[in-house]
Amino acid sequence: MQSQKASPKLKKLSCTQCSGPIELRGGHNVRTIVCRYCGACLDSKKEFAVLHSFLNQKRPFMPLTIGAKGKLKGVNFTVIGVLQYEQREDGEVYRWLEYLLFSYTHGYVYLCYEDGHWVMMHEVKDLPENDVEIFTPPKTKIVVRDKTFKVFECATAKLTYVEGELTWQARQNEAISYLDAICPPYMYSIEKRANEIEYFWGEYLSAKEVSEAFNFEMIKPSTVFACQPFGCPPTIAALAKGSLAASVLTLLLYFIVSSNGVYITSQVLGREVFSDGGVTSEFTIDDPSKLYGLTVSVPQLKNAWVALDVRIVNPQETEEFCNIPFDISYYEGYEGGEHWTEGSDEETAYFRVPESGTYKFEVEGEGNRGETSYPDANFMLNTVKLEIFRGVRLGHHTLAWFFITLLVSAPYFVLLYKFEKKRWDEDDEDD
Repeated sequence: MQSQKASPKLKKLSCTQCSGPIELRGGHNVRTIVCRYCGACLDSKKEFAVLHSFLNQKRPFMPLTIGAKGKLKGVNFTVIGVLQYEQREDGEVYRWLEYLLFSYTHGYVYLCYEDGHWVMMHEVKDLPENDVEIFTPPKTKIVVRDKTFKVFECATAKLTYVEGELTWQARQNEAISYLDAICPPYMYSIEKRANEIEYFWGEYLSAKEVSEAFNFEMIKPSTVFACQPFGCPPTIAALAKGSLAASVLTLLLYFIVSSNGVYITSQVLGREVFSDGGVTSEFTIDDPSKLYGLTVSVPQLKNAWVALDVRIVNPQETEEFCNIPFDISYYEGYEGGEHWTEGSDEETAYFRVPESGTYKFEVEGEGNRGETSYPDANFMLNTVKLEIFRGVRLGHHTLAWFFITLLVSAPYFVLLYKFEKKRWDEDDEDD
């Protein structure tokens, strides 16, 4: 017959000050018990003698009560004690609860609660790899367990409420100094009380996980907590990050694929361009398989516009291969002491021809000062410059994919930015 291991029995006793009932749940390392009825702090090692009393304690709202049982991270825990800390800063009061949980197999952990958020913390011996003081500027980086944390908050607080079993002796209004550093969902804390320094490693738990573990009504958080992770499904996060990587690659591909071509020739046309009939000029094409670029620039253009009509025809002027319109305008000025410009004095278009040979440009144009749309017969510029480039490669298709993949990833990173802004906003204002 197999013997069964006896489960630990709950010990019951009475408060040695008020005779109120007290239940012991926390194992042999419990140092003190604070009576919920009279606030007496009893010494568990000296026949529960009264060490001191917590006077006029106001019991705070508690989502969890002492004695509650639940399973977190696969471990069964019992709530054996609770503390409330209070921090005052710039006229604001911040309070949070720290539940002491006990497991017969895993010992003691703290379950911290603030504004619907939960963090499970346990004491560790791991020290930061770099030197860190309790009061360190926010966002200072510290490394622990090969993880990089950012200092989120450094402050002082006092203990305002105690109830149940503790592994140490607490005192009313006892002051502590602490540093919280974050690497969501993890938190690393340094806590100093009197001459003692302790180090804690924490992990954020969702309100749903804790409420289901201890079977109480969930309190939905309304804020972003220090070490709260960005709540996005892993598949969406992976898609967004993959799309961002793809957008970077397509942008690089665009610069690799794109080319302005090789300069072939240029021609400078006179003001006859703006007269009746325009002007004709010849150029030679020696490789019709290539895409050609035609850049038209009007160097003297200032606070004016020019409309040019460029036709490419065969030498006999019997066949027109393409007709390219150019609308060029350039304006500048000063406003509020700042110099501004609008438009450009050049524009580029692309063309192909069926075979090698000599071709003609037929260029005719009109223009005007200001922004009026009717031509001005007296508006004449000195020169119009035409430049031809061979072997132009357009990477528009890769650029299109760049914008598509960027749009796919953008919502995730916009929401992530807003989330992080909410996390750090208050701290940034303090900075």
